[in-house]
Amino acid sequence: MADELAAVPVGVAWDVVRLSAAEGWRTVHILQNLGEVGPVLLGPKGVEVMVPVGAADGWDLPGARVLARAEQVEVPPPRVVAPHTRHRRTWIVPPTAEPAVLTDADALYGAYAAALATGGSVR
Repeated sequence: MADELAAVPVGVAWDVVRLSAAEGWRTVHILQNLGEVGPVLLGPKGVEVMVPVGAADGWDLPGARVLARAEQVEVPPPRVVAPHTRHRRTWIVPPTAEPAVLTDADALYGAYAAALATGGSVR
């Protein structure tokens, strides 16, 4: 069904970096201000940023988790954008192109480090 979630394997078209919701939102705002953000999901476990395959290997920042290649991410249709949700999942930044333009892992790392360092809310 077109309105349901699609289970997409990690490590094929992109990898996923999962961040806690608070730091994830701050990170997305930083990346948006830099003009360097690709597709980003919000789910019950936090903010999930799509990066090129292998680009986030070896990440060491606290609270960030690079999903394993054997895992899957459930994605809603691209038109389901916050504040709208589909089964508790929504796009913060929906994919806009085929293939999707992904977030640069180095830019994400720097933005996340800055979000961790600044703490306070940017929303």
